[in-house]
Amino acid sequence: MDSILSLIIGLVLGILFVLWDHKKGQAWYKRWYDLSHKDPLHPSIDDTFIRNQPFSKRVVPAIIITGVFMYITWWLGNLNPLITFLQGGIALVAVIIGFYVGPFIANKLPKGLKKANETLRKIDAIEADIKEVKPINVETPKPERDEIKSPPKKDDKDEDWRKGIKDFLDK
Repeated sequence: MDSILSLIIGLVLGILFVLWDHKKGQAWYKRWYDLSHKDPLHPSIDDTFIRNQPFSKRVVPAIIITGVFMYITWWLGNLNPLITFLQGGIALVAVIIGFYVGPFIANKLPKGLKKANETLRKIDAIEADIKEVKPINVETPKPERDEIKSPPKKDDKDEDWRKGIKDFLDK
């Protein structure tokens, strides 16, 4: 695997983890905290695995995510463990960067999705209205065979157009 690809995948994994953490991380963190500590977490505390945590506590999920990713990479066919280990270091840095970039995306994403959902609801309503409205069958009147259209009457004017042009050019 290329180092740039490892960097990109690590960044994406970091951002995806932050998005998951933003949505469901508080409940999971509370469960983990209650299992691992003597006193349960107070409900007013707004902590997750990433949010409101110091750098030292953000490194642990980053190492776990990078370790799983690099193990899968090595298992799928990268034969040199040293290169896999070096690319893991690059991916670890990218995951940590993703942890710091992810909150900006997490704050923008719900607003954009809300606008998109409103637009999709309006389109669905318009489609439902179109399905409910039945097309009006307008019959076009058929001309009767008895009616014969008479040709337009000719004016008494001179129809020789060459004479008009010749008069114009002679002037």
